[in-house]
Formats: sequence, structure tokens, C-alpha cells
Amino acid sequence: MNMMERSYRIVKKNTFVYSKSMEEKKKNIKELKQKRQEEFLSVNLMLEDLGEALLSRVEAGEGDAGEYAREYHRIQQEIADSEGLISTIKEDVLRLKQAEEALALNEKALLKVKEDLEQRYTGLGERLLEDGAYGEFTEPSYRRQFDALEDKVKSLEDRMEALAARAPANPLVQLGRKTQSMLFRASLEKSYSGMRRIYEAAGENFASREDGGPNPGGELDQALEEIGELRKQAGDLRAEGDRRREERREIADSLNVQGGPVKRVGALEKGISRLKDERRTVYGKYGEFAREKARNGEWDAVFNQDDRLLLQKIEETRKCIGDIETRIEKIQASLAIDEERGAIVKMKKAVSDHRVRIAAAEKAIGDLEEGIRKAEQRIEELKQIEAYGNKN
Repeated sequence: MNMMERSYRIVKKNTFVYSKSMEEKKKNIKELKQKRQEEFLSVNLMLEDLGEALLSRVEAGEGDAGEYAREYHRIQQEIADSEGLISTIKEDVLRLKQAEEALALNEKALLKVKEDLEQRYTGLGERLLEDGAYGEFTEPSYRRQFDALEDKVKSLEDRMEALAARAPANPLVQLGRKTQSMLFRASLEKSYSGMRRIYEAAGENFASREDGGPNPGGELDQALEEIGELRKQAGDLRAEGDRRREERREIADSLNVQGGPVKRVGALEKGISRLKDERRTVYGKYGEFAREKARNGEWDAVFNQDDRLLLQKIEETRKCIGDIETRIEKIQASLAIDEERGAIVKMKKAVSDHRVRIAAAEKAIGDLEEGIRKAEQRIEELKQIEAYGNKN
């Protein structure tokens, strides 16, 4: 039993040692494969740099570059065209924003001029209607409307004064007077507003006379001059506003083609990204093509000093990759040996276990056979005793 336990402990210890060694080797293989991947990436990037440097110095279809150069220049042109379209779209977006800002300023300025004109018209109309000296310059219809409203205003003002002068009364009467006063005040405000509109209409009508007619002179001539200047400003602002709106419409129509600027720019940028990927592929293929030329001793006149340094780094990195792959193969072979050894250890343990069981079985068989022999011997002895008893 002690031998069996000792054998088991040795096997377990050896299995642990092999397992630990195998895990370290697997870890080394993983690290080496990662390093190899990094070196492959470095080689690809250097080949792309070499291809880019060489292709940037040749024209489409020139020399041995041939198909690579034509493909490179095609991609370059498509990228340039797409970038140009993006710049145009962005410029149009900026122009649209500027046009909208300019239009907003124009509308604000026009509103201010209109407000100034309304004030000038109102002031002019008020002078014409309230000063009897200017009666001949006033349109009769405005005079009639003004007189009617003036009488109404005077009547309302008189009634409000009379209502205010009444002696205090009980709360119910006071409430009625307050309500009546509010109605008078509302009607009075409406009449004042109507008078301002008549002032404005009369002033505008007078300032818009086509035949000129007689001028009242003095301050009113100055007011007419100011109104004329403001009307000119308003006309200029309206013309500018029309021009800005047309400009905005044209830019907006251009931008809204094919789904709008955001969608168009997104599609163009996606296309540029795809073209750049294609260009990198061309760089890499041409870089490998040039590397083969260099390995064959060709293209000495094509390569400059930077190209040669890059080619040297590429070869050094490729050699490093080869060394890494050799190390990986060696470790993998060693790992396979460890696995076979592990299998051998397991099989030896199985053989040992079987031998122990066989030895135990053989001992059991021997014991049984000895039991059988003793039993048979005992039977013979008993037979003799039986035979002796029969004779007597």
C-alpha cells in the first residue's frame, strides 16, 4: 500500500511539472504570435509608405508603375472631386446662413423705417387736421371722419368729467358708476386709436400726392422731405429684401438636391473613406511590387535614399518575423513533446495500476488455489477415516 501511494505521488508531481511547463510555453506562443502580428502590421504600413512615396512621383501609366499608377491617380482624382463638392456644399451652407442673417437684418431695418414713417405720417396728419390753416391741404373725407371722432371724443370726455363730479352714493350706485366709467374709458381709447389712424392715413395721403399740388411750406415742407427720405429707404430695403430672398431660395434649392446637405456630405465622406481604403491597398501592393524589384537588383535609379532606408527596415522586420515564426515552431514542437510525455506518464500510471491490480488478483488466485488444495487434502483424510470405520 505504501508503494502504491508513493508511486501515485510521483506521478502527480511529474504531471504538475509538465502542466506548468506547458502553460508557460502556450503563454510564450501567444505572446510571440501577438508580436508577429504587430510586425506584420508594421511591414504593411511601411509597404504602404513606400508605395505612396513612389506613386506620388510618377504620372499615370508611366514606366513600370503602369496599372498601379493609373489606379492611384484615379482614386486621387475622385477624392479631390468629392472633397471639392463637400467644400462647395459647406460654402453654400455658410452663404445660406449669411443670406438669412442679412435678410433678418433687412426686415428689422425695414420695420424700423416703417415705424418711423407711421410716426411721420401721424404727425403730419395731425397738423393738417387740427390746424385750420391747413384745411385746403386735407382730403375732405379725412376731415369728415376726424370731425366726427373729435365730437365723439369731446362728448365722452365731458360725460366722464360729469360722472366723476357726481356726489358719492351708496355702494350699489357707486358700482354702476364705476362700470359706466370703464365703458366710457374703453370707448375713449378706441376713439383715440381711430383718430391716430385718421392722422396717419391723412398724412400718408398728403405725402403721396402725385401732382405735387400746393405746398403748405415751413415745417410741413421739412416733414415732407423727411418722409420722402424714409420712403426711399423703405423702397431700397424692400428691393434688397427681395434680392436676399431670391438668393436664399436659389441656395436652398441647390442644397436640397439629393436629400439635403447633411445627407450629401455624409455620403461623400463615406465615399472618401472607402476610396482612402482602396488607396492604401494600392500603396501596399505597389510597395510589395517595388520591394521585389529591389530584391532583384532592379529600379536602382527609381529609389532615393529614404526609399532605400525604408526597404532596409522592411527586410529587417521580415527577418524578425521569420525568426519569430522559427521560435514559435520550436516551442510548438517542444509543447508537442511535453504533450506526448504527459500521455506517456498517464499510460505508465495506467500500466502500474493494472500491474498492482494483477498482482493482487494473482495473490487472490493463489490463496484460493491453496484453499482448494487444503480442502481436497482434508477430504482425502476424511475418506480414510470413513473407510476405517466400515471395516470395524
